[in-house]
Amino acid sequence: MSRYWLTPVQASGDEVTLREERVLLEPEDTAGAFLKLLRSVHPRMLVTFKAGLLLSEDAESACGLNELPFQIDSMQRVHFGPDALELSHCAQAYLDRLPSEKEMNLWLESAESLLAGTNGDPQHRVWLSLMKSWHIQGFGVTLLREDE
Repeated sequence: MSRYWLTPVQASGDEVTLREERVLLEPEDTAGAFLKLLRSVHPRMLVTFKAGLLLSEDAESACGLNELPFQIDSMQRVHFGPDALELSHCAQAYLDRLPSEKEMNLWLESAESLLAGTNGDPQHRVWLSLMKSWHIQGFGVTLLREDE
């Protein structure tokens, strides 16, 4: 079984922080409908990344470890950088491809328009509002998949 975490990401130079405001998308059917809506706006709007692939094994870096030294559901900030955990090359490549500010602005507006024209689940509006808030604050938005 997998759990999906909507996660704000703060990146600055060589440092990346998964912020503590992570939100578990549940129940599963509501989350699935939300992700389907976002993918209908654009397939890259919110791409999933496996949490287990975030951390580098070593400087030569394969993609990730079997067990992370932190818990996604801990609601603590997770820092990656020169004086912190080492981000895998896979994760860095993923983060480098997050939507640009301009793209995300357009896609968030489109998603809001789609939701406004439906009697959709109120939880979708909450999650979209959260994504917009993080985006306005200058954070990237990602979806981490935690496999149990």
